[in-house]
Amino acid sequence: MRVTVLGASGRTGIHVVRLLRGRGHQVRAGLRSRRRAEEVAGLGVETVVADVTADAEDLVEALAGSEVVISAIGAPDPDQASVDLVDRDGVITAIRAAEKAGVSRFVLLSAQFADSPDQGDRLVRSILMAKQISDSILRRSSLNWTIVRPGTLTDDQPSGHVKIAGHLEPGRVSRADVAAVMVATLEEPLTENQGFDVIGGDIPIPSALASFS
Repeated sequence: MRVTVLGASGRTGIHVVRLLRGRGHQVRAGLRSRRRAEEVAGLGVETVVADVTADAEDLVEALAGSEVVISAIGAPDPDQASVDLVDRDGVITAIRAAEKAGVSRFVLLSAQFADSPDQGDRLVRSILMAKQISDSILRRSSLNWTIVRPGTLTDDQPSGHVKIAGHLEPGRVSRADVAAVMVATLEEPLTENQGFDVIGGDIPIPSALASFS
């Protein structure tokens, strides 16, 4: 598949890019600016400026020709204005651009409790509320969508094992394992038009996705 990764130079996005390349997909690394190109240099991928906070028409052009968009974008800091700009408005811009560009599949990195912010940690509730809005826009879009809601992200080594369900108890999960889940959804029809939580667990990722319902 031809896949554009938004947030490709981020701590989760870079894992997504590497895994896609390893599976033989054609990868376009979407970056907020050319200055970030060196962060994906050497991975054998095309780079394109895809700033979700800039001109929407430029983003349509950046996504043109892609079959799939995987969004791993997130606000660089927890300031509410930044969160609203990126996690809410930026993701919505990306969704609308994907529709206009003729993209068929959109996989979105969200967060656990984004579907029920009042049940999440009070310290991040405003972030969850921003994500809830963009998640709901994706669900109502014309795209074939998947929303991945990980628990607290860590930079631990990948285990290849997780726990997946519509709703789970609070937990932690490595960015590398979340990236592997996002990439694996492209090969698992059961994840189409579905949203689910993912935390660390003991089930191999392909099996966890195949048993999801």
